[in-house]
Amino acid sequence: MSKGNEIGRRYRFAEWALTAVPTMVVRHCGKCLMCGQRSADTAEPDEAQVWCLKHAGLTHHSGYELSAFQYFDATMADPETEPHAR
Repeated sequence: MSKGNEIGRRYRFAEWALTAVPTMVVRHCGKCLMCGQRSADTAEPDEAQVWCLKHAGLTHHSGYELSAFQYFDATMADPETEPHAR
C-alpha cells in the first residue's frame, strides 16, 4: 500500500468523571443460580434476601447471588478544553 492510500488515525482522550445519581439509592437484587429467576430490585437488601429464602423454600434450589448496584452519570471533567467540545 502506498503512503497516499494509508488511512491516518488520530486519537484524542478526554478525562471523564463518574458521579452517583443523587436521586437513585443503591439497589439490591437476588437471583437463583439454578433457574435464573430474580427478585424485583429494591432499595432494601433484606427484601432481596427474603426473596431468596422464600424461593429456596418453594423450589429447594440452593444457589443464590445477591447483587447491589448504583446508577452513575458520566461527565467530562473539563469540556471547554476538550477538542470535540468545540
